[in-house]
Amino acid sequence: MGKLFDLDSPFIRALNRVADLMILNLVVLLFVLIPFTGGAALTGMHYVLLKMVRNEETYVVKGFWKSFKLNFKQATILWIIIMVLAGIIGVDFLWVRANAAMLPSIYIYIMLGIVLILYMISLYIFPLQARFENPIKNTLKNACMFSILGLPRTVGMAVVSLIPLLLLYFFDIRVVPILIMFGLTGPAYLMALMYNGLFKKFEPKVADTGDEEVRTDDDDEELQAAIKRMQEARDKK
Repeated sequence: MGKLFDLDSPFIRALNRVADLMILNLVVLLFVLIPFTGGAALTGMHYVLLKMVRNEETYVVKGFWKSFKLNFKQATILWIIIMVLAGIIGVDFLWVRANAAMLPSIYIYIMLGIVLILYMISLYIFPLQARFENPIKNTLKNACMFSILGLPRTVGMAVVSLIPLLLLYFFDIRVVPILIMFGLTGPAYLMALMYNGLFKKFEPKVADTGDEEVRTDDDDEELQAAIKRMQEARDKK
């Protein structure tokens, strides 16, 4: 029984992980609710979660805040782009709903397909922003490529990301306390488990200098070259 409660026991490590996810969720939720800081908050969240998945030592709030400040400008622009696209899609859906009787069913299916593709691409944007240093254009382009190269894990990430909505649908407001504690970081942690292996295939070599990671090669060039090699390998099959 004593070993069960040792600081290094699997049980205590699991409890610590749960506590870290809860703390991180509360911090992220706070910044997501503040206008224009949602992108930086999600980027900081994925930065910390990827370190958790890789069992790299990190302080939750300190690591989150470090990534939040470092990526604030680009992540905010990416957030605004996503919000604008979401608004356009929302208006389009309202128009479709109002004119459903006059529209061919194929139009609705095509629209749903486009929305699904865009959603799966969006799942990679902030993890990529957290891990790789790229211009906004290349981050968006790489998100498209990763969503394709990462199949079928991309589909798995999409399903996992919808867990909070499914819980709300089946359990109504009774599940709200759980969502406040783990609604963002719980699904995102499972997503990090999925995209971690994919990211490792494209990561540049880094030099560890203690508190900081210093990239020894240009991230964008290595990432693009790695993507190109993987595409060529798939084409040969």
